[in-house]
Amino acid sequence: MERLLSTQEVADRLSVDTKTVLRYLRAGKLSGSRIGREYRIPEGAVESLLRRTNPTAAAERTAVVTAVVNQKGGVGKTTTTFNLGVGLQRLGRRVLLVDLDPQAALSASAGIPVAHLTASVYQALIDDGIDPRGIVRETLSGVDVLPATIDLAAAEVELVSMTLRELVLRDVLDQLRSRYDHILIDCPPSLGLLTINALAAADRVIIPQQCEYLATRGLTLLLRTLDKVRARLNRNLRIEGILPTMFDGRTTHANEVLGELRTAFPGQVFDVVIKDSVRVKESPAAGLSIFDYDAGHDVAQAYQRLAKEVDHA
Repeated sequence: MERLLSTQEVADRLSVDTKTVLRYLRAGKLSGSRIGREYRIPEGAVESLLRRTNPTAAAERTAVVTAVVNQKGGVGKTTTTFNLGVGLQRLGRRVLLVDLDPQAALSASAGIPVAHLTASVYQALIDDGIDPRGIVRETLSGVDVLPATIDLAAAEVELVSMTLRELVLRDVLDQLRSRYDHILIDCPPSLGLLTINALAAADRVIIPQQCEYLATRGLTLLLRTLDKVRARLNRNLRIEGILPTMFDGRTTHANEVLGELRTAFPGQVFDVVIKDSVRVKESPAAGLSIFDYDAGHDVAQAYQRLAKEVDHA
């Protein structure tokens, strides 16, 4: 006779909380019998779900998924996602960039004509009948992009009514992981449902952090959010590192903030520092990474060092 598991045992097996198990039961993703206030769930049903959805169980899932996150805008998330991705591609890796920001800055930076797109990551999130592989676009920089359009702004509202709404992006990326070595997600400047989807789908997080006092104030809130996601949705999520960005070494303030970051978060701040640069701000207008725009620039070299560190982590 097949072994029956309690709700708590299933939660431990799936690395989720018991509320998520109950949502799986209500959605029909798990089968089980209710006995009083408790459920008894066949072990085979749990193993079947693991094969379909667990990030570490499906043999075909090979890509490492990294979410580039900070709820503050203008700290270098898009710049980091794009240039880190190209840096990894230059190491010979297969790279997919996911634009999860309705502003579509990543898509535009990669030279994708956003205004003429007929499908984007929005359709992949809302309609599970759409194959995301048909939406992925190749770019001149060598990385692939799952692009965004302004339609994505509606996803925050539409996802609310969906079953297992926090895991929708993970299901989309499950169909793509076998094709890549690295998937990088450019998150919107908020801690809304799109960002939670990115964190639930990711293996690790990179936090671009501008070296200014006001930019550091939200870091504690972000870290608390990561702890909640790790406890409830994705126990395997880890912080790869805090990346100092837009650094102006000529100012005392920037140097003080960098020192405070290293003191407050020992071992969590990358040695690589991304300097503030006009060339980096110019390159997106040309639809090029900093490597293609000015390969000898200090920032290009910094992102290449970061790519080597991230690739071997």
